[in-house]
Amino acid sequence: MANVSLLAADGTNPKSSMLGKVDAAERGSGASMVIKIVHSDIPTAANTYIIGKLPVGSVVTGATWIVTTEFSDGIDIGISNSSGAAGTDGDVDCIQDDSVANNHTVGAYAALKHASTNYVPHLCTTDSHIVASAAGDLTAGEGTLVVEYIKTL
Repeated sequence: MANVSLLAADGTNPKSSMLGKVDAAERGSGASMVIKIVHSDIPTAANTYIIGKLPVGSVVTGATWIVTTEFSDGIDIGISNSSGAAGTDGDVDCIQDDSVANNHTVGAYAALKHASTNYVPHLCTTDSHIVASAAGDLTAGEGTLVVEYIKTL
């Protein structure tokens, strides 16, 4: 068995075909989405609101939910397909499940918590959406959701 080098001619760096994708700003494939949520954005408990879009092939690796003004009721935040249903791309409470982490109180919460299991990184097999659903009709509250993801190569 031989050691086969996959390094560039300089003997140090990976070949150019192996390097991560970079955009015009020379950033790597890691990305984050920051979404400000006010209670009036998701007022009705009967609805699921699409608040962001993740590209196909993305892997959600982390999330943080920062509540700056107490919400009058809980919020479930998750990943769904384009119709807003759980579908093959996730679960409407897989990022922030109100029954696991009470988000009625001001504070910062490590998200990706689910009632039935610890949520593991999620692969978006189709274009996927970040969604929010209120546990009850919201009359107060404000927060910021930070979703970290990697665009796979």
